[in-house]
Amino acid sequence: MNFFISGWAGFKETLDVPVDWHFIVPFIEFDEEGILNFFEEKSGEILVGWSTGGHIVIKNLTFFHQRFNKIIVVAGFNKFTNYINPRVIKKMIDKMENSPEAVIKDFLLNAGANPLLPKKIEYEKLIKCLEFLISSQVSDFPPDHAKLTLIQGKNDKILPIKALEDLKVCFPFARTYVIDSPHWITFNEILKIKTSGRA
Repeated sequence: MNFFISGWAGFKETLDVPVDWHFIVPFIEFDEEGILNFFEEKSGEILVGWSTGGHIVIKNLTFFHQRFNKIIVVAGFNKFTNYINPRVIKKMIDKMENSPEAVIKDFLLNAGANPLLPKKIEYEKLIKCLEFLISSQVSDFPPDHAKLTLIQGKNDKILPIKALEDLKVCFPFARTYVIDSPHWITFNEILKIKTSGRA
């Protein structure tokens, strides 16, 4: 089975992930520990992590490497606040208290994703995810996991390309791709890279 770990507010309604992929939104279904518990007895062919999901994947790369044949991280990062001022995230948290839908739609539009939202959203869980992004960082850099592919869009308005460059330093064995896309890269494009192996 194939699995997709999404980013902040990256709901099924928002992204073009195939319905036969198991879809997880961080902190909506599970926090980081819950995601690891969920995968404890699972394995599969491909794991894709986008943005926050990609961060969780590379933060626990050895764990996921043992369970998947191919790991793809899209718009991942070592530490989010290396690239985004924590004050920006704290402002988002404050605005989530009064105008959560506006905050989410603004983020999704900037990410290049469809700003469609589910009918029911647990906003307090999204706030927990933002708090997680302020402090979480990758600290384990395994020497060689050849299964890892890193992708970032050169038109990303959320993360600078330096986020990918920093990951390349931390994971020099990874295959890396910069493509003509925003923060969210269409799933067809992700799978094209997966199947073609283009550089």
